[in-house]
Amino acid sequence: MINLNLLIQQFLKHCKNRKALNDKTIKAYSIDLRQFAEITQNTYSKDAICRYIDQLHICFKPKTVKRKIASLKAFTHYLLVEEIIEINPFKKN
Repeated sequence: MINLNLLIQQFLKHCKNRKALNDKTIKAYSIDLRQFAEITQNTYSKDAICRYIDQLHICFKPKTVKRKIASLKAFTHYLLVEEIIEINPFKKN
C-alpha cells in the first residue's frame, strides 16, 4: 500500500525544484491532490479515481473539474516515471 500523502509531498517538491513550476500551479496541485487523498481515503486505484471524478462532477463546474483531473493526471505521470506504479489508471484497456 502506498502512502499517498508522502507521495503528494514528493511530487510537489519535484514540481517546485525540478520542473520550476509557478507557485500558483503548485498551490493548485496541492489543494487538488490533498482533496483527492481525503475523498478517496488515501486510496490510489482506478476505482477510487472514477469515484472521485464522479464526485467532482456533482460538486464543481466543468472548468474546475477539468483542472482537478489535470492535476491528478500530472501526479499519475510522476508516479509512472518514478516507477511507483506500473499501470496508468487513466489508460483505457
